Amino acid sequence: MCSDDLSPSLRRHVDGAFARPHILTAVSAFAAGLPAGSRVLDAGAGAAPFRELFGAARCHYTTSDWANSVHPEARVADVVAPIDELPLADGSFDAVLCTEVLEHVEDPPAALRELRRVLVPGGAVLITVPFVGELHEEPYDFFRFTPHSLRSLLLAAGFERVAVDPLGGAFTVGAHLTRNWVTLTGGAGPVARVVAPVLWRLGPVVAALDRFDRRRILTAGYAVRATAAGPAAGRPV
Repeated sequence: MCSDDLSPSLRRHVDGAFARPHILTAVSAFAAGLPAGSRVLDAGAGAAPFRELFGAARCHYTTSDWANSVHPEARVADVVAPIDELPLADGSFDAVLCTEVLEHVEDPPAALRELRRVLVPGGAVLITVPFVGELHEEPYDFFRFTPHSLRSLLLAAGFERVAVDPLGGAFTVGAHLTRNWVTLTGGAGPVARVVAPVLWRLGPVVAALDRFDRRRILTAGYAVRATAAGPAAGRPV
């Protein structure tokens, strides 16, 4: 989907953090690659900012979230339940999207096994997680993940063909730190009032330098694509 085609609400969401354009790219490609009519679960959907991408792909889109979410929209999700205890039948979906959720789950292996359970064999999952980022949605902020831990966790949960890609490089991280200096540090007073607007404008300039980062070993987060392996161990629902 071209950026010009985004709704105002999705554009505002994407513009809210420097990692989000990278997340948008990953989710757009994921949605575009699904066959029409695919049943998609957006697990931990919150305000469901990416809903329109799956509508454009002509998918059957379902949201889930839990009652303790900071997003008011979570209380009116299609399914209100913890991500590791979804009241859904085995193999209910052809694809699962799970963006910026896994760090908030106390038992990530259990959550991943549950996402595998509700997928048909061969179903696709896209997961994004932060790597460098401030504490948020406390007290429900438990983990940060490396590419190696993500591969290990997904393979153990019954996924295969796991591919992990960074969400930007070191300059994406630097742009976030630059723009949000006052919020991140609790800076206040006349110096902060003068410096903060300057740093805010510098953020996009710093992010543009990401093209010079070839290693991508310091990143804002990761996007993980994987496929559900053979039959998952079911559980009563």
